[in-house]
Amino acid sequence: MPPVDLRSFPFTAVLGMDDAKRAMQCMLVSPNIRTVMIRGGQGSAKTVLARSAGAISGRRIINVPVNASEEQIFGGMDIDATIKEGKAVMQPGLLSRADGNIVYVDDVNLMDQRILMSLLNAVIEGRVVLEREGISAEYTVDTMLVATMNPSDSDVSSHVLDRFDLCAYASFPTEEAERAEILRRNADFQRDPAAFKELYREEEESLKSNIERACKLLPLVSMSDDLIGVSVELAVRVLADGYRGDIVMVNTAKALAALNGRDEVMKKDVEEAAMLCLAHRRNYVQEPPPEPPQPPEEEEQEEEDPPEDDQQDQQEEQEQSEPPEQDQEDQQTPPPDMDFQQLLDDMVFEIGEQFRVIDYLNDGVRKVSKTSAKKGRRMMVESSDSSGRYARSRIPEGRTHDIAFDATVRAAAPYQRSRDHSDLRINIQKQDVREKVREMRAGCTILFLVDASGSLGVRKRMAAVKGAVLSMLRDSYVKRDRIGMMAFRRDSAELVLPPTRSVEYSYKKLEEMPTGGKTPLAEALVTVNDYMTSYSRAHVGEMCYIVLITDGRANVALNEGANPNEEVLKMAEDMAIPQVKWVVIDASSGFIRFDNAEKLAEALQGTYFRLDDLNADRLAESVRAVIQ
Repeated sequence: MPPVDLRSFPFTAVLGMDDAKRAMQCMLVSPNIRTVMIRGGQGSAKTVLARSAGAISGRRIINVPVNASEEQIFGGMDIDATIKEGKAVMQPGLLSRADGNIVYVDDVNLMDQRILMSLLNAVIEGRVVLEREGISAEYTVDTMLVATMNPSDSDVSSHVLDRFDLCAYASFPTEEAERAEILRRNADFQRDPAAFKELYREEEESLKSNIERACKLLPLVSMSDDLIGVSVELAVRVLADGYRGDIVMVNTAKALAALNGRDEVMKKDVEEAAMLCLAHRRNYVQEPPPEPPQPPEEEEQEEEDPPEDDQQDQQEEQEQSEPPEQDQEDQQTPPPDMDFQQLLDDMVFEIGEQFRVIDYLNDGVRKVSKTSAKKGRRMMVESSDSSGRYARSRIPEGRTHDIAFDATVRAAAPYQRSRDHSDLRINIQKQDVREKVREMRAGCTILFLVDASGSLGVRKRMAAVKGAVLSMLRDSYVKRDRIGMMAFRRDSAELVLPPTRSVEYSYKKLEEMPTGGKTPLAEALVTVNDYMTSYSRAHVGEMCYIVLITDGRANVALNEGANPNEEVLKMAEDMAIPQVKWVVIDASSGFIRFDNAEKLAEALQGTYFRLDDLNADRLAESVRAVIQ
């Protein structure tokens, strides 16, 4: 058993974070649960809790830095031994020390995704296969992985998240008494760690004994076919891809039953397991909108009805011109020279609720187009100079000024016994030289194309739209993307904000954006096509996105006599802006939904969302609603 680490906080002394604690206990009980993710904001004690698992498990915590290379993690060439023996000799990496212990990665979202996937595969499969630089080796590793991340900084792809068996969300305490208790415990621990650990020694020993009993009881735990069916139904209802969610939910439910001292899984175990297994696997594919109700056939109109779009415009103008009944008495008669309808058209709505957005630029599930490309935002591209992160090495095609010294020495090491050293410790020849391959994040520009017409203003939907746009603006600011904004209403589209990295200026422009008038969607497509075509040509290699926020119901045509909605779809099908992708966010509301925005997304070969689905903080709430 490893010695007591006075630097680690006691597991039972961490206040709250019940889901994360339960997830880690399940991992320690079930050998089929290998990976746990803890997500939460900065300062939420994610790292404290993860490091405290060593004391209750009797294992060491092996820390893997986010900037560690493949050689450091999995192993590589032992240069000294290779030089002496004249052949490639393997040097074990960090994972060799993790055998029988727990691997911990902090800020896992900042880790190179390729290395992270290799690490996850090694932990899940229990072995490391090393094929590099003339070394061919394989070794087993029995370990578990605990990772933490702050999603407000940057997120990981859904594919990587699915490789984590359990995912718990760490939230801040809301009660002042709880926050005060956290401060007291922290002060006591800093003053005398040994005495503080002694206060919680009995709780720690009790928890450790319970985990040991649960490990012995787990092989005897049974689960009925009905509850297995419930697990499958829950995974289907949240649209979880594959079978990992179903399998791990069964394993987690059994571990929870064993921790509770039972040899049979109960419904509450399945419900608790669903919270840990399905929240991060939920997908967002929407059901098709309901068909609009058929008009009553009781009465026949004597004269021809106006087109549907004209009816909508008349209704919107009528609603705009009628003030609420309770305020009619207080309304003052406007001056005769004031255009009262224009005054109502230029309404400025406040910015609505803001929230943490999902990764709406890298969600292949909602892809309406038939293309298979999945290039996401802020891609890693190879640097053309000496800037960027050193990712790997290669044999140079010509002369190089950025030599990879470590790779060069490894290439030369096996041949040192047969080379003349003279006064050199190591003889490096031309064929040994390797150059560095550096990677850097590609630039990303996002232009928000916002529908500011009266159809959103009448329904008071514009406040929610502004809240969503500001949330996406802030998300892009965190990721250091350039953000721009264009609004369209009445009969034109206007560039409100050229691409910039200033979120404060964006907020001011968004707050002052007026709403009202018709929906010139065709004119907006023409304007944004001209602007982004010119922009993309001036920024070669930079990935660009147009995020169109609209209900998709156009009522202003470019060509006289044309149907506005058909004209928009035809323009969208013919539109192709180089290195630009489309995201269409449906801002419509109400029980009756039209599929205009979804059809537009399909024509643009873009990604489709509904406005209400951008809120990432509703994931856990949605899963709770499903299992109740």
